[in-house]
Amino acid sequence: MKKVSRFLAAVLLCWSSTIIPDQNDPRLEDLFKQLRQTEQTEAGETITRQIWEVWYEATDAETQGLFDKGVIFMTRGDYRSALITFTRVTKAKPEFAEAWNRRATLLYLMGEFGLSMQDIKQTLALEPRHFGAISGMGQILMKQNKLQDAREVFQKALEINPHLQGARSNIMQINKMLSDKSV
Repeated sequence: MKKVSRFLAAVLLCWSSTIIPDQNDPRLEDLFKQLRQTEQTEAGETITRQIWEVWYEATDAETQGLFDKGVIFMTRGDYRSALITFTRVTKAKPEFAEAWNRRATLLYLMGEFGLSMQDIKQTLALEPRHFGAISGMGQILMKQNKLQDAREVFQKALEINPHLQGARSNIMQINKMLSDKSV
């Protein structure tokens, strides 16, 4: 568990000092502050959606159009076209964190966990608070049966966004799996 924390901290420290992210939209600071302060589930979910909306915004119309096309390909299950499209976006706009995260998600769906983890690291380098990417890391660790590490990662996601029901459910599932192993 400590290994994952050190790993995550090293990634965040190393990258955050060398890359100037485009995820510096002034709305995010306020949204994250609200997210930590609200205890109401519905308000937390609304703020979470607002954060995702900001993350989805590209800095220009051409990039946005290409990114949106990648999302459509991915939704339709055309993973090859989605991969080509998201790769084009990450090459054209390497500072666009959500493009890296979308490609990480796609690679996860394709079973390419190592490549997905690389894109998660890039996402977190650009946006260390990206609770979606952190949760994705937890999903990969679960698939790799690294349950204690996965639990720690999901807990980190909950520290950033305490309204992530999926992360909370995954922790409960992991706890059950670990207790079943000890019997």
